[in-house]
Amino acid sequence: MQGNLEWFRTFRAIYETGTMSGAAKELFVSQPGVGLHINALEAYTGFPLFERTARRMIPTEKGKLLYKQMIGALNCLEEIEQRFKQKSGNINATVSIGMCVETFQHVLEKYIPTLDFNLMMQFGNNKQLLQLLEHGSVDLILTTETSNCSSLVLKPFTTEKFLLVSGKQTDISGFQSSDREALMDWLKSQIWYSTAADMESLSRFWEANFNERPDFVPNYIVPNKFSITRCLSGGKGLAILPDFLCRDAIETGDIIKLWEGYVDVENTIYFGQRKKSLYANEIECIEQMLRNEFKS
Repeated sequence: MQGNLEWFRTFRAIYETGTMSGAAKELFVSQPGVGLHINALEAYTGFPLFERTARRMIPTEKGKLLYKQMIGALNCLEEIEQRFKQKSGNINATVSIGMCVETFQHVLEKYIPTLDFNLMMQFGNNKQLLQLLEHGSVDLILTTETSNCSSLVLKPFTTEKFLLVSGKQTDISGFQSSDREALMDWLKSQIWYSTAADMESLSRFWEANFNERPDFVPNYIVPNKFSITRCLSGGKGLAILPDFLCRDAIETGDIIKLWEGYVDVENTIYFGQRKKSLYANEIECIEQMLRNEFKS
């Protein structure tokens, strides 16, 4: 029985991503196919290369030794292969990115026609996005949560501040931030908007400013934050929104920036990616676009 070069490619992908799913994503093969390759290589070498855990594939000492011995030769072979591929035309990379849908629509969507690589978008909350990144299902995420996963790199790049905003038809004559009790009573008497995913933002803002959780629920739960701004622009009500998503609506007068709170309530936003990626150039391109948008 002779060894297969694809087995070694699969071994490297598992070693560098830390998961079977990450290797499958990187190699554009099915996860069962990855399993067959690594099982075949372990049978061929005669010893286990990884310790299987519920979340990670941890290299054994034999696995570490094999990686050190084969990585240089494998990279050399792939460099030769790539030179021959270039003669027959380039194949666009496909990069998968995860973020909330509002951020995508607000800052990234307009750039898509200018990209020279393929793009796949995935949407979810912060925990879902981190799981997708850990499992190798996405290459880059925007998140406000951190992770202890050793195979990930999380780089802070901006902050979002939460604001109390109101519809332009809202009667704000009773708004008085200098009297805490009167302000709480006034706020509780108003119409409130939120999304199902952002109920915690309202609770966090309220608790930071009034030292208690709100004892009311929003009147209207709508699909996303842009739905909130559209509803407020045509009527009455209040909402807690991140500043970068409602900045344009405030500047055009569609909604009113009412209050930043007694204390600032902020999130740090991180770029999240795996430590080793085949798409470093494409990821840097996307990151730069987002930096420019958040600066403006």
